[in-house]
Amino acid sequence: MDYFRSKRFLDTLKDWETGNAPPGPVAHYMPRMRALLDRLDRPQERFRSIIVGGTNGKGTVSSLLSALLRASGKRVGLYGSPHLHTVRERIQIDGQVLEKAVWAEGLTELYERSRLFEREGFGAFTRFEALTALAAHLFAQAGVEYGVFEVGLGGRYDATNAWDSELAVLTPIGLDHTAVLGETLEEIAAEKFEISRSGRPLFTAFQAPKVRAFLQAQSTERGVDLREVDGAEIAGPLLDRPATYIENAGLALVAAQAVLGEELGQKLARETVATYVGPGRFEVVRKEPWLVLDGAHNPPGISRLVEDLRRVSEQWTFVVGVNDGHDAAGILEALRPLAGEIVLTQSTHAKAHPVDHLRQHLPEGVVARCEPDVVGLMAKLAEAGGPVCVTGSLYLVAQAREALNLPHERDGFSEDVQQESLTCLEIACGNLDLALEPVSENGNLFRCPGVGGRPVYFMRNKHPFNDYVSARLAEDKAYQYEIFLQAGLLVPYTVQVFNPLADARFDRYQTHRSIESIVEDVEREFTYPVVIKRNRGSLAQGVFLEEGRAGLESRLGELCENSGYFDNVLLIQAYVAGPEYRIVASRDEMLLAYEKVSEPVDGQRLDMNPLHQVTGRAVRVEDPKLLKAMETVVQGISKVIDLGFYAIDLILSDAGFYILEINPNPICYFFNMHNGRRDFVRIYERLLQKYVLETEAPGIRVASGGKS
Repeated sequence: MDYFRSKRFLDTLKDWETGNAPPGPVAHYMPRMRALLDRLDRPQERFRSIIVGGTNGKGTVSSLLSALLRASGKRVGLYGSPHLHTVRERIQIDGQVLEKAVWAEGLTELYERSRLFEREGFGAFTRFEALTALAAHLFAQAGVEYGVFEVGLGGRYDATNAWDSELAVLTPIGLDHTAVLGETLEEIAAEKFEISRSGRPLFTAFQAPKVRAFLQAQSTERGVDLREVDGAEIAGPLLDRPATYIENAGLALVAAQAVLGEELGQKLARETVATYVGPGRFEVVRKEPWLVLDGAHNPPGISRLVEDLRRVSEQWTFVVGVNDGHDAAGILEALRPLAGEIVLTQSTHAKAHPVDHLRQHLPEGVVARCEPDVVGLMAKLAEAGGPVCVTGSLYLVAQAREALNLPHERDGFSEDVQQESLTCLEIACGNLDLALEPVSENGNLFRCPGVGGRPVYFMRNKHPFNDYVSARLAEDKAYQYEIFLQAGLLVPYTVQVFNPLADARFDRYQTHRSIESIVEDVEREFTYPVVIKRNRGSLAQGVFLEEGRAGLESRLGELCENSGYFDNVLLIQAYVAGPEYRIVASRDEMLLAYEKVSEPVDGQRLDMNPLHQVTGRAVRVEDPKLLKAMETVVQGISKVIDLGFYAIDLILSDAGFYILEINPNPICYFFNMHNGRRDFVRIYERLLQKYVLETEAPGIRVASGGKS
């Protein structure tokens, strides 16, 4: 399996996190997990395990403990949840997120070894169980000395508790996931205490009196070596850090000392704790004015967050989203003391409370406004004049980080990218007094009345402004290049190859008998680097730059082995260096032009599109000479393919503009992120007038400053 197929395999599994709980008795959970580990030859026995449970702070303690072990020269694996941007964040080795190839190889082996697993008699394993087994397998494969495992939910039946860890840590326990774990602190503590083992240490700190008494009694009865510590005292003074972090740091430090003894250098340990930064955990985006992102998602966690925020200001704007299973009313009540304003919103997670439902949980006397559009909301808050805190859900924090363009790595792009087109369309229809109504329950399909009342449909970024055949031609890169070459337009030198591993029914299209013969032809006709493209793809998925023979062979093998049944055409293309631009056009009219600008971070790029990088931004083209040259490109394309709304991607070289490809369904998300929605709203107004209302409309070219 390649990476995306391995991800699909994970997505087919039952998943507590999305509300798709596994059937069958809970008594099967631990035997099932152990049976899965047995299929992988018991990898958990090849390293030393530390397990971290609790309600609040266990993610920080786990990652800090991992950092302390690494700072002492140990090879360490860290398994945590949930993730912010990519599922690969959950499994880290020596502080690094795994490469996609390593992840895919591990999941492929898990898949192969777990065939017919249900014959074990415990039911099908879950997504979390698969990820836990994958972590143990990859840790053993990488030769880690220590594996730090953060409990997912509870403890008693959690997959991370399927084997004996040599040390356990319990962070403060509060009321959370009450529908699953129990409605009292003692009931929840009973579930979480199960991660401990007789005769082995259990470190804990800052527990409520009832929880502390329960842990003491149970530890005495079952022979657990309970060690209660004052984390704040151990961590010592840490300038400019929240009190909650200081307490978590102390708990991580004392656990690391128990594991390493004198190997833990005090000076290095203090430096590690002082410089640690956890994305989404009291993450300070700016200080003038303050913008803080924090994933606290239960009343005790929110209360501690409020204490830390009070040190900065007595009044905050809170942006709040909450998922099912969490105490929305308690969260909102805990925010009340500092809430100058509350803005209710929701992430795209399957279990996110809709804002209207969240509003029903507002405490008496607390007023809030609703803003379901996270991306647009963050753009507004970036300009806010007072302190702002985004909280209530790590999933919301993840979306906020992406909207704010903070460093992150993604598996792909969220629905927001394509839904942004519908948002601009909706605003444009409102400006024109044109009715727009949802058709589908999932919010992807809309309809408005055209001339004579005939319906006109819009589906995410798909629109009715193009002729069907022309749009299909524009989606096919191979046909594009053939058409452009015949018209004398400047395109990179391109060779089409057909997958030599394809089904025999496609023999008439074959260009090569093997991957090796493709490589030989490429090396005769090209110089490295070369670009490889899938014939059909979007958002730069399936576009790769290869620097040499080994990479080319590997990439071709991966693409050919994992091709879809009707997805067997690949394009090999000469690499053209130079700045990259995008033109948005309607037939022979250029509507907008911008440059795609970015700088690599740590030498890495997410893909070949500069706008998809963490540092990417869209910069409007203002140079009259450049705009005139771009108009010539638009006019050339419009003579050979008639499209009512499309985008052109180009590279400017010494020879002029090379056309990389055209896109018949332009996405406005990345431009809007850096420039606002005004330009694309006006573009949609123009297109609606021209193609839906069939009325004359003023020209709206916004390529040179947005003037009509």
